[in-house]
Amino acid sequence: MTTGVLPVPGHSPQRPWDALCLGLNATDHLCLIPERPTWGGKLRMRRLVSMGGGQAATAACCLARLGHRVAYAGVCGDDEPGRRAAPWLAQFGVEPRGLVVKPGSVSQQAFIMVEERGGERTIVWSRDEACHLEPADLDPALIAGCRVLHLDGHFWQASLKAAELAHAAGAVVSLDAERVFAGTAELVGRCDVVVGCQDFAQRLLGIEDPRRALEGLASLGPAWVGRTLGAQGAELLVAGRHYHHPGFAVAAVDTTGAGDVFHAGLVHALLLGLPPQEALAVANAAAAISVTGLGGRAALPTRPELESFLAAPPAGP
Repeated sequence: MTTGVLPVPGHSPQRPWDALCLGLNATDHLCLIPERPTWGGKLRMRRLVSMGGGQAATAACCLARLGHRVAYAGVCGDDEPGRRAAPWLAQFGVEPRGLVVKPGSVSQQAFIMVEERGGERTIVWSRDEACHLEPADLDPALIAGCRVLHLDGHFWQASLKAAELAHAAGAVVSLDAERVFAGTAELVGRCDVVVGCQDFAQRLLGIEDPRRALEGLASLGPAWVGRTLGAQGAELLVAGRHYHHPGFAVAAVDTTGAGDVFHAGLVHALLLGLPPQEALAVANAAAAISVTGLGGRAALPTRPELESFLAAPPAGP
């Protein structure tokens, strides 16, 4: 076995899903604007599009687009945005079998202003606390039927239970770590792969030095820990060895969802049995392709597109 490779169980009739993604879904309304607006002023937008969003849900769509058998577990309201959630997932071939509708609650929505030059964005979002996935909402059979359980760290009580069920069934558990909740440290300890945003480990552990913070994260139990670095790529710490892969230079249209797609690329690499350095390259490439479209799901790569990009990456934007 190549050093650092995580053993992922194979596909079988009892394990029909390559990946189950559990966490947020949302409706994203994206406004492409020529420049950053002045507070209190007016600005004419270039384009307006609406599509599905949310960390786990977008990762699920990317994994399905890459050719994997993918299911999604999460929650939505019984409002108009909630009624769009399942069809938007199914559009990419994701089975929304674990999507729970909470009557009377309001689904998450985000309004995103994207600057035309460079793709940087500003997000304003709303989330109804009643629209929340609980441990009792989980389908144990669905969780036991996956090879990799991918979590986005929200609904931490349900995520803890799901990680426990997945490990009992022999699955690998991956975490896209961003926000810190009361049970986040415990959740980290129940995961095999934990990659956070740039300062997640520092905020969770109260350690200022990034490398020491990653070492502290690894001491909680995961085999792979790391952090994303935006345009500078990402890094992993595996068995005491540090890996880094720079970001790929592309003409960015919108960075919305790039982190979600990075994590989908990482899970894709786990499913292929790739070692850490190659996994970082795959994840960075998937994220780079994704920022070439407006919206987190507008430019999700197929497997041939991802492989072609890795074989001959662009020289720059």
